[in-house]
Parts: sequence; C-alpha cells; structure tokens
Amino acid sequence: MKDVFIVNPKSGKNSQYELIQEIKEHFQGKRIIIEKTKGPEHATFIAKKYALSNEPVHLYVCGGDGTLHEVINGCAEKENVTISVIPIGTGNDFVKYFEGLKREDFLNLANYSDPEYMDCDLIKVNGEYSINTVSFGFDVEVARQVNALKKNIKTEGIIPYVLSTLISLRKPIGQDYQIQIDTKKLPKGKYGFLVFANGKYYGGGFKPCPEANIDDGWIDVCLISDVKRHQIVRLAKKYQEGNHLQYKDLVMMYQAKTVHLDTENEMIYANMDGEVKGFKNPTIEIVEKAIRLALPRIS
Repeated sequence: MKDVFIVNPKSGKNSQYELIQEIKEHFQGKRIIIEKTKGPEHATFIAKKYALSNEPVHLYVCGGDGTLHEVINGCAEKENVTISVIPIGTGNDFVKYFEGLKREDFLNLANYSDPEYMDCDLIKVNGEYSINTVSFGFDVEVARQVNALKKNIKTEGIIPYVLSTLISLRKPIGQDYQIQIDTKKLPKGKYGFLVFANGKYYGGGFKPCPEANIDDGWIDVCLISDVKRHQIVRLAKKYQEGNHLQYKDLVMMYQAKTVHLDTENEMIYANMDGEVKGFKNPTIEIVEKAIRLALPRIS
C-alpha cells in the first residue's frame, strides 16, 4: 500500500515543517510520497489521482477541515483508499468527534503503525461530499467572515468564530426556507440555523447535534427558528455545549436519510466543512460507509 501525505503548506507553517521532518524520520527506509497543495481544490485533484489508480493507498490529510473536505471529494466511495487525518489546521473540528482521542494523538505518527479502522458515512449535497457538517443560514455568513479573518489575522481555535459571529450579527439572522425531511414537508418558515450533521462539532467547537454518529447511516438535523440578536447571546454558550436542545420553542431536532430545500431556483450558500458553496434547490443525503478511516491507536 502506498503512503501518501497530502500537505497544505498554508496550515500552520511551523507544524508543517516539523511534520515533514517527523514523516521522514518515522518512515525512514520506506517509500512515501509527500504532495504539497498549491491552491484551492488541488487536494481534490491529488486525491482523485490516487483513487482512480485503483491501487491500495493510504492518504494522510495534513491540514485543516478544508483540506480534508477537498480530499474527501477526490476519493469518496473508492474502496482502494484509506484516510488518516493529521490536524495541523486551525479549527480541526472533525477530529473532535473522537472524544477519547486528543489532537496530539492524531499528530503522533507512531499511533498509525497499527491503526483502528472505521467505515465513515458522508453527507452529499447535489454531488458534493461533506465529512463533518453541512449548514445553511446564519453560520454561513459566520464562515465567510472566518475565512476573511484567517487571511488577515493569525489566530486559531474558536477565537475567529466568535469574532465573526459578532460581525455577522449586524445583518438579519433569519431567512425563509421550505424544507422537506424525508417524506415530511415542513411548513415554510423563517430559520436562523439549519445544520445537517455527520460529526458532532463545527464552527471551532460548537455542538449542534450532540447525538450525531459518523457511522450510523443517518443525518442528524438541527433547525433553529428565527432567533433574535439578544437570544443569540443567551443561546451561544448552550449551543457550544450541546445543551441548546432544552429551548423547545426555538430548536427542532430530526434524523433523516434525505433532506430537500426548495429555493425556487434561487442560489443559496452552504457551509460544508468550513467551505462556502452555492447551491440551487439542494438535496442533502447520507452516503453510508463512503470512506474508510485509519484512526490512531493508543497503546
């Protein structure tokens, strides 16, 4: 099996340099390939190149959630590909799902000598895959602000998300959506947040769907109605902890195989693993066991 490291050079430059040195030391004497991305969607191109070879390949994704998103879209549903995540990005929300593992466990290459394997579901929106979450509404504006801040300010973790939330609060929060969850058509209504989760965490550590599982064959759905600005402040801490479900007047939870948003052919924007994408009339569906993960094993 080929060991290929897809490295995003823009993800933590010091971490990247140290990682490459560690790769060379840990895999000394073995044939490894290090591929550095050169721009947007290059990671997808690299992953697709190895996926289409049909030869067994272990792709180590070295970057943040955006790099992981790109790689997944190059190799989803390809049985010859195994994925490991080396989280040297800023948010790294996907790996937070594995609550028995720390970020350092994913960074330690020795933990992949005898990894734990897991078949992971993916969410697909009009042909594009997401491994962690897909969302519409207020947090798409937040994601756009986060991406802008990261270009101008060197900051990590939840800080850029908090700052971006404060900036985004200057704009209207709720929008009208026509939603169908499997065969159930909801009345058209105004929502501030629509989150479709495979993993548990997004947005730098918020927990919209605390019961989500990446291998249960379901999309966990969190719909939050048209909250007001003063309610956002009250809700934010609970939302981060996953305790927002207690607000029954604001929060609705579902599980689904397929969700459809009727936008009357108007373009709306989604936050997919932190990447902002535009869609008309998006259909969100679960794709079961679409990628194989190799997780660090702690002795």
